[in-house]
Amino acid sequence: MASRFPLPPRRGDQARAFHQLRLLGGRHRITLVCPPGPPEERARLRDFCEELVEAPLRPLSRLAGLLTAAVTGRPLQAGLFADAATARLLGRACRRARPDVVHVQLVRKAPLLAGLRDVPRVADLVDALSLNLERRAARSGPLGRWLARLEARRLRESEREICRAFDRVTVTAPADREAIGDFPGLVVNGNGVDLERFPFRDEPLPAPVLVFTGNLGYFPAVDAVSWLAREVLPRVARDVPAVRLSLVGTRPPRTVRALAHPPGITLAGPVDDVGSHIRSARVALAPMRAGSGQLLKVLEAMASGVPVVATSLACSGIDAEPERHLLVADDADGFSRQVVRLLRDAPLCRRLGAEARRLVEGAYTWEASTGGLEAVWRAAAESHASPAP
Repeated sequence: MASRFPLPPRRGDQARAFHQLRLLGGRHRITLVCPPGPPEERARLRDFCEELVEAPLRPLSRLAGLLTAAVTGRPLQAGLFADAATARLLGRACRRARPDVVHVQLVRKAPLLAGLRDVPRVADLVDALSLNLERRAARSGPLGRWLARLEARRLRESEREICRAFDRVTVTAPADREAIGDFPGLVVNGNGVDLERFPFRDEPLPAPVLVFTGNLGYFPAVDAVSWLAREVLPRVARDVPAVRLSLVGTRPPRTVRALAHPPGITLAGPVDDVGSHIRSARVALAPMRAGSGQLLKVLEAMASGVPVVATSLACSGIDAEPERHLLVADDADGFSRQVVRLLRDAPLCRRLGAEARRLVEGAYTWEASTGGLEAVWRAAAESHASPAP
C-alpha cells in the first residue's frame, strides 16, 4: 500500500516505491493499493503488479479524519489518510490475494492495516517524520514552531507504536532509526540510484553552473534554497562572477519562484530527466538545514559523477567521506568556499566525481536496496510464523 501513485516518480517515496515494484515484481506476485494515477502510467505499473487497486482520496473523508486526529491526539497526517473505504478495499484485496506479507509505505497509511493481524506486516516509514518536524520547528516562526513540535510528539508516539505492532519496520538512515528508538524489528534499508538513468559524466566540465534538485515545495527544500540564494550565492559570486544557480524540481511555492531572477538563478520543472540537468552543472548542492532520511538528490549527483557540496545533515545518511566523495560545510562562509574550490579546481571535481560514482555502484543501487527489502519481507514472515515467547 502506497500513499501516492508511484509514477511519475518525482518525490522520494514515489521513486522508492516504483523501483521496489520494478525490481521485485518479476520475482513476486504483487498487489498494489494506492490512490489513482495518470491513465498513461497505469499500464506501466501493471507490468510489475498482478493487481492494481486504486483507492480514491475522498475530500470529506480526509477532512473528517483530520478533525478526528486533532481531537484524539493522533498525527494530523495520519488523520488525512484514515479512510475507512480504503481500509475496506485493502481488506478485500488481501482476501483475494492471500498475501505472505502486507507492506505499507509511510506512517500516514500504517493505521489502515490495524485490522490485518493474521498476516505479517511491514511498514516502510522511509524516514523519521518526528525528527523531520523537530528540525522544522527549529526554523519556523512561533505558530509554525508550536504546530511542528505538536505534530512531532504525535508522530514519535505513532512511529514507536508501529514498531511495537508490526513484524518489521524500515527507515533509510541510521539517524532516523536512532530518533525512533532501539526496536528489534526496526532496520535500516537505504535508497538507491538507477545507474542507467543517472550515467557517469565522462566529458569536459561545463560552465560554472550550480544545481539544486528536488521537491521545491517541501519545507526543507524551501529553507535550503532560500539560504542558498540569500547567503551562499552572493559570496560565491564575489569570487566567480559568472556563477549561475539552477533550481530543478516540482511544486515551487511563491517564495521560491520569487528567487528566480535569470540569468543568476533559473527555475526548471517538473522535468522528465533530472539527470541531464545534474550533468549539465559543474557542482550539485545539498544545503539542507532541516529534513530527515537519506537524500536521493545527493546519491543521484554522486552517481552522475558531479561533485557535491552538502551540509552535514544532508549527507548524514550516506557512508561518504568528506574530501574523498564530497565536500561538507554547514555555515554560509564555509559552504561558499567549498563551492568556489570546485569551480576553480577541475582535477578536484573529477577526483570527487569518480570516487562518488564508485561508492554508489558498490553500495547504493536500487538492486541492493530492494534485495534488502526482500530480506526484510522474509524475516517478517518468519518472525510472524514463530513469534517470540
